[in-house]
Formats: sequence, structure tokens, C-alpha cells
Amino acid sequence: MSWEVITPPVVQKRIDRIPQSERGRILAAIGKLEDGLVGDIRPMKGSNKWRLRVGGWRIVMSVNWRERVINIVLVDTRGDVYKH
Repeated sequence: MSWEVITPPVVQKRIDRIPQSERGRILAAIGKLEDGLVGDIRPMKGSNKWRLRVGGWRIVMSVNWRERVINIVLVDTRGDVYKH
């Protein structure tokens, strides 16, 4: 059974501004999430969100386990993602 991955328009705009060479890796990692939590994923401390590491980039997401929905909350560089 696959997961639904939701990428809101504001997150998609951020992804569109990422350099092409790195954007492909990020989009591939997001696509793999349809198979479940695959990759270097860890829970974020002090939050109910999870993070996926893709090189120097982080994808922050919320996970609804019951409905099998992954909502992408933020995509940013390693140094900036934890400031939000």
C-alpha cells in the first residue's frame, strides 16, 4: 500500500528555486516517499515532524500514520532548515 505525498505550492516554489543538479535528487527522494519512509529519515527533537536528509538539504515533513499521508512542510539547506 502506497503513501500519499503532499507538496504545498509554497514548498514547490522553494524546490523550483533550487539549482537543477540538486533539485533532481530532492525530487527523487520525495518521489520515493510514496513507498513509505525511505531514506535517511529521523524524528526532529521537540517536534512531531520528521526530516529527510538529501546531501546538504533537509526535507521536513509531517506524517499521518493512520491515513498514510506525508505532508512536506519545508525544504531548505542544512544550516537554515532548523532556524524555522
